Amino acid sequence: MPGYIRKLAGAALLLASIAIFSDLAKWARAEVPAPNPAVTRRVASATDDFGFRLLKVLAKDPKQNTIISPLGIAMALAMAYNGAAGATKKEMAKTLGLGSLSDDDINRANHSLMLALAKADPAAQLEIANALWVQKDFPINPDFRKVCQSFYDASAANLDFIRDPKGAVAEINFWVDKNTHHRIPAIVAEIDPATRLILTDAVHFKGAWSSKFEGRDTRPRPFHLLSGDSRNTAMMEQTSDFLYLENKDFQAIRLPYGNERYAMYVFLPRKPGGLPDFLRSLDQKHWKQWTGRFASRTTNIILPKFETAYSEQLNDVLNEMGMKLAFDSSRADFSRIPLNPTPGNALYISRVKHKTWIKVDEEGTEAGAATSLEFELLARIGTSNVMIVDHPFFFAITEKQSGALLFAGVVMDPTLTGGAQ
Repeated sequence: MPGYIRKLAGAALLLASIAIFSDLAKWARAEVPAPNPAVTRRVASATDDFGFRLLKVLAKDPKQNTIISPLGIAMALAMAYNGAAGATKKEMAKTLGLGSLSDDDINRANHSLMLALAKADPAAQLEIANALWVQKDFPINPDFRKVCQSFYDASAANLDFIRDPKGAVAEINFWVDKNTHHRIPAIVAEIDPATRLILTDAVHFKGAWSSKFEGRDTRPRPFHLLSGDSRNTAMMEQTSDFLYLENKDFQAIRLPYGNERYAMYVFLPRKPGGLPDFLRSLDQKHWKQWTGRFASRTTNIILPKFETAYSEQLNDVLNEMGMKLAFDSSRADFSRIPLNPTPGNALYISRVKHKTWIKVDEEGTEAGAATSLEFELLARIGTSNVMIVDHPFFFAITEKQSGALLFAGVVMDPTLTGGAQ
């Protein structure tokens, strides 16, 4: 074949390939239709409210910083929700605040939210990853697998929890370590032989302050604990125009990252021991009221540097919040997960584990979170203000347009580093 003919043939093949991939891209985009914006807002609001309720139950130890990723936990539970049925599904819907929304509405809203968050701000980094880990001889319903892959971009892998549990643990933890940029090195310690499915979610955020703190302005200051004691803590300081709110109960400030789509909210109770009272009033209704009243004011902010890790098994707290049947080893109904549901392959959630890590310094914030759900066989088988954050406080990292609550927590003692359990 003459050279020019080969070139023409090659060019034709290239154009055909481009056309094919273009059609595939169009098909992929069309595979998940855009959700109703009102439904997306409702799901995002439900996730935020779930996060506030969960944090209030968890944050009861004055000697421990409590940091969670409401978005990460809700995404993992939303995947599991697609496998639930009957009373188990109703309880999960109530606990997650999903009401009577259809599975399709919830999934499309979460998919849209993931896409929006990934490109919200080129100057900040947010990554969300999901995965299914299946016992190799356990047949998963292809509809359940497809939903997790299509709407939650979940990868899927077959592992041998029975004959090679150590290898399975290593592979899952490698995935978590990688997808949290090495901030959460492990989420699974060991795997019970009865385990048939593990769902994992990983969230990583990194953002530089829009208005950075200068290192030369950081100096030790006392931070007053709920016990009445104090700790000398490295405190950052700057004065600039920020969105600010104050009332008789608290001061609050919005500290933006990058191009200001992402931000950290800091709420400081007026009284050094006022955090428990503040948390009791924290819910989605008040959150929307408060964040809608911020106004730009020149503010001198003094904020502790801190780096802390948190780890918690969520079975008991989710049970306390109303999600009981999902953990019941004799009555849970996740009959939409197995390919052919039988009494012999019925599943329940045996463990929900959540780990977080966060670092706040002069440059900005980096945070990571990982969540795992393990399924086992059922048993039957203006004016310058001064805001000195020198006592326990609440914070949240959010995205402006969606209102998504990426991280939320309380800092009881900024000198505690915590640690992965």
